[in-house]
Amino acid sequence: MGAAFVVAPAGFADEVPRLGAIANHDHAPVRVHSKPVIERLPVKVVEPVDLVVSGKSQIFVADRKAECVFRLDEHGSVSLAIEHLSGIQRIQVDADGTLYVLTASGGESSLHQITESGQHVVLQTLSFPASGFVRDELGRFVFSVNQSGRLVSLDAEGQMTDLAQLNQPVQDLILNAGGQLEALLPSGHVVRIDEEGAVSHSGFAEVGSTRLASLSDGSLLTLVDSASGRSQVLRISRETDRPTQFGIAATVPVGTKAVGFDSLGNLCLANPDLRAVTKVTSHFEIACPHCGKPTRMIFSAEPQPGAADSVRSF
Repeated sequence: MGAAFVVAPAGFADEVPRLGAIANHDHAPVRVHSKPVIERLPVKVVEPVDLVVSGKSQIFVADRKAECVFRLDEHGSVSLAIEHLSGIQRIQVDADGTLYVLTASGGESSLHQITESGQHVVLQTLSFPASGFVRDELGRFVFSVNQSGRLVSLDAEGQMTDLAQLNQPVQDLILNAGGQLEALLPSGHVVRIDEEGAVSHSGFAEVGSTRLASLSDGSLLTLVDSASGRSQVLRISRETDRPTQFGIAATVPVGTKAVGFDSLGNLCLANPDLRAVTKVTSHFEIACPHCGKPTRMIFSAEPQPGAADSVRSF
């Protein structure tokens, strides 16, 4: 987890061919046999409990002990999105950069909205201890009640209603690629909840999974501690029956509390045990030397690139 290192890609010419030198060429990803670039991001955290990567490649990190949310831009500059917020539980970021923060204290919760310009308002005070939330494209919020299967909906007009009562406490909530609400349960079941509150089975996760995450292609992942002393990011199974093994997307340090992925699929993680926010970069975008079109470059330690999905580990 020390300083990042980069292995220079082999096989690139010293001189870039002039524009249009090759009329017919493809833009298949360039695979480089190399380990990913691992960097500890320049933000001093104490107890990071949530992390979100925005569509603008900004990384937001919620620190419960420091009572603030940090914002890191794509160049590594760090700023405070909000401070002096106690009891931070979860954060979300909209496409326009608006930050939403859920806080809880005792038997109550509050939902905060912070714009990019720094304007802060308390959108709603909740009479229950919320542990998680999501916001859909229509502006509706759904909250999970702590240690309960109860889901509560708050519409754009401020009307609050009970949406559903699940038979297990909710570990985490997420919106899938289709904008549908899904919930992770302690048993490893993943369920989908429609707008009317109807619940249906939608997949399986490893038992003991604690968080949900998504990739830009819409696939869902879970964060789970493993018996080997490492934590793993596993792929959710959409099969009818529970699989004996789940696909591994990444192996991360034990104690990791939240993970996120940028638009290229690079992993970011928050770990309070290490007091660190780390980024693992294996996907890059470079200019094609022939036409300048953006082309994917992938660092992979696989001996035969493309033979199987790579697994990040550090």
